Amino acid sequence: MRIHTVVAGETLRTIAEKSGTTTTEIVRLNEMDNPNVIVPGLHLLVPGPPTLAQMYVVRKGDTLERIARRLGVPQAQLARWLGIPIAGAPTPTDSGAQGQPIGSLQQLVAGEPIYPPQRVTNKRTIEVNGYLLPQGGPSDGEIVRDIGEHLTYLSIFSYQVRSDGSLEPKRDDTARQGAKDAEVQPLMTMTNFDGNQFNPTLAHMLMANPTLRRKLIDNALITARNLGFGGVNVDFEHMHPQDRSLYNTFIRELGQSLRPHGLSLSIAMGPKTADMPEASWMGAFDYRTLGAEVDFLMLMTYEWGWVGGPPMAVAPLDKVRAVLRYAVSQIPPAKILMGVSLYGYDWQLPYPSGRLAASISNNSAQNLALAMKVPIAWNATAASPYFRYHSSEGPEHEVWFDDSLSAAAKLQLVYDFGLRGISAWVLGNEFPQLWYLVGDSFEVRKV
Repeated sequence: MRIHTVVAGETLRTIAEKSGTTTTEIVRLNEMDNPNVIVPGLHLLVPGPPTLAQMYVVRKGDTLERIARRLGVPQAQLARWLGIPIAGAPTPTDSGAQGQPIGSLQQLVAGEPIYPPQRVTNKRTIEVNGYLLPQGGPSDGEIVRDIGEHLTYLSIFSYQVRSDGSLEPKRDDTARQGAKDAEVQPLMTMTNFDGNQFNPTLAHMLMANPTLRRKLIDNALITARNLGFGGVNVDFEHMHPQDRSLYNTFIRELGQSLRPHGLSLSIAMGPKTADMPEASWMGAFDYRTLGAEVDFLMLMTYEWGWVGGPPMAVAPLDKVRAVLRYAVSQIPPAKILMGVSLYGYDWQLPYPSGRLAASISNNSAQNLALAMKVPIAWNATAASPYFRYHSSEGPEHEVWFDDSLSAAAKLQLVYDFGLRGISAWVLGNEFPQLWYLVGDSFEVRKV
C-alpha cells in the first residue's frame, strides 16, 4: 500500500489516475462515506507495494529532489506521499474553511521530521492482539470475524476481580465463538476495575493477603480452563507505587500456576521512559522484573490525549518512541506488543470548556472532516492529524485521530525496535487503513 496526501484542487478521479487505480478502490480502502468530497491534508491509502513510513529529519539545504535521491524514492512518488508539490507545479493557495491554514502541504523545515515511504522488502512475522469489550450480542462475533485474519489474540475485557478473590463473569460466549471461527486465541483479561474505576485499594487487598491472592490465582486458572481461554492477561491499573513488589509476586505466582496447564501469561503496562518507583500509578510497574516473569506484554502507548485533558494526539509518535526506547532496555523486544489506538477524541473549544471530550473512531473522524469539508492539518512531531470544525450549535471543535500515515509511521517502529507486534485498543472502532497496512506489511502469526 502507498499513501497519497491530498492537496487543494485534486479530485478522487485525478488521484486514482496518478495511482493507477480506481476511485471505487480508494473509497473501499479508506471507507469514505462520500466519494465526491475530499479535503486538503487527507491521507488516502492507495494500492501499491508493501510500504510503511520512516522518520526523516530535514537537513539544512534539503529539497524534495535531494531527499528523494538520498532515500532512493522517485521524486513524483515522494511528492504525492508527502503532499509537497514538485518545483514548477502550481502551489495551492486555498486557505480552507473558517480561514484556517490548509495544513495539506508538509513544509521542508530544517530540523523537523517528515515521514517518507519505507518499502517493506522482508516481511516480519508478528503477533497482533485486539481488546474487545463484549456486549453479549451477535455483533461481538462479527467484529472478531471481520478482522480475524489480522489477529493472533483476542483479549476479552474484562473479568473484574472481587474482594473475595472471585471473578465477575462476562457475557462473552459470542465473542469467544467468533475468535474460534477466526482462529484467534482468546485471552481472559483480568482487571481491578470495580465498575466505576480501576481500584488500587482492591488490588492491594487481594495481593497483600496470601490467602486471597491464592484464591484469585486459582479462580483465574479454573475460569480460563473452563471457558477455553488460551491465557490470562492482567490489566491492573492505578496501583499504589508501594505495591510494586506485591504485584511482582502476584504475577510470578500466577505464571507458575498457568504454565503447567499450557496457558500463557501477559500483562498490560502503563508507558514510562524511566524507572520511577515512587511515581503515581506508573511506579508499580517494574519493567525489568515483570518483563522476565511474563510470556509477553502489552504496552499502553496511548492516552496522552485523553477525555479529560487538553486537545492533543492520543498516541504522539515522539512519546511512543521514547517509551519503546526505555522499554527495550529493560525487556526483550520479542516480548513487547506496542499499543495502538483505534480511536481519537473530539474536544469542544475553548478548552477547558467544562465538558469531557467525545471519543470517536479514527475512520469516523476522517469522515467527519469530509462531511464538514474542513482541511486536515498535520503535527510533524507527533506524526498525527487533526482538524477543527464548527458544530451546528456553533461551538468550535478540535479533533485528533490517527490515519493511514500516522499508522504507517507507528507500524515502522515494530521493525525499528524488533518488537513482537502490536496490541489494539479497542475493537469495534473502525480503522480499516491500519488493518490493510498490517496485512500488507507483516505476516500475522496464528497460535
